[in-house]
Amino acid sequence: MASLLEGQARPIRLADIAKAAGVSHGTASNVFSRPEIVRAEVRERVKAVAEQMGYAGPDPKGRLLRAGKVNAIGVATTEPLSYFFDDPFARVMMAGISEACDATGAGIALVSAANQEKLAWNIQSALVDGFILFCIEGGSRLVDLTRERRLPFVALELGFQDETVSAIGVDNVAGARLAARHLAELGHRRFAVLSLAFADNRTGFATPDIVRGAVYTGTRDRLAGYFEELARFGVDTRKIPVYET
Repeated sequence: MASLLEGQARPIRLADIAKAAGVSHGTASNVFSRPEIVRAEVRERVKAVAEQMGYAGPDPKGRLLRAGKVNAIGVATTEPLSYFFDDPFARVMMAGISEACDATGAGIALVSAANQEKLAWNIQSALVDGFILFCIEGGSRLVDLTRERRLPFVALELGFQDETVSAIGVDNVAGARLAARHLAELGHRRFAVLSLAFADNRTGFATPDIVRGAVYTGTRDRLAGYFEELARFGVDTRKIPVYET
């Protein structure tokens, strides 16, 4: 049977397998895509022919094009790829996303870039059905690029109000106010704040200028919530030291 294509440069196709096995193209296709509906004798004959002719199966790219989906979700950020593995927040979020994908049989594609040009290319070329956007930094840029793909997406921690974007986030100000209120109602009046970083590669005492120029809006908003609530209890927030840890 291998001699059927002897001397030909083109790759072996499913139609060649069907012809050599004496079955229709549809039956040969079902052997690889839905083997449970093909009689065992026919299935084994087609597989034997395919193995003898060196045919591994239909090109998955063709199936994806016909189906119009790839059964994968892109998780995108403007941070380097290492962010998904180094950052505690990212690791927890990826664990939850992975659990949901496992339950539905979907795959995950990590999409990141260290500069804006690569980010644009990676978003445009990602083989996914939709995106989850980690909008820790550069959220508006991520949203704009993803909209160009015309695929569904949801943004995490968007950092700004946009009613046209499906977004999931935490009310950092309200949560921080609750924490500060609890301590103040217990009678405490002397405070210091140990904060996450306001920008990359920073630790130590944070001046008001550093806080105002915060890259990470979640950290800035939590501090605002602490100060707003403590001020209601008569605490002079100008005297509260803030340290990035």
